[in-house]
Amino acid sequence: MEIIGKEKVASVELTQIKVSEDELAVYEAALSYTMEALEAAEVERRFGASVDEVEGMRDDLRHALAQRESPHRPRVLA
Repeated sequence: MEIIGKEKVASVELTQIKVSEDELAVYEAALSYTMEALEAAEVERRFGASVDEVEGMRDDLRHALAQRESPHRPRVLA
């Protein structure tokens, strides 16, 4: 992972990064596992984000992976 740049928009810090597809797949798998293994209250306690927010992040990762999918690589659906 490489940090390319940072900026602040309103009160939100945005970071531009360069990551490999393998890294994205690991992040997606970790969020999927989190959603399966933890109750909503525990997700919020540990991550400071609602279940809907974490699901949205996971879905964004899945979408990014699907856009760059190679025909020789299985699709991540966990």
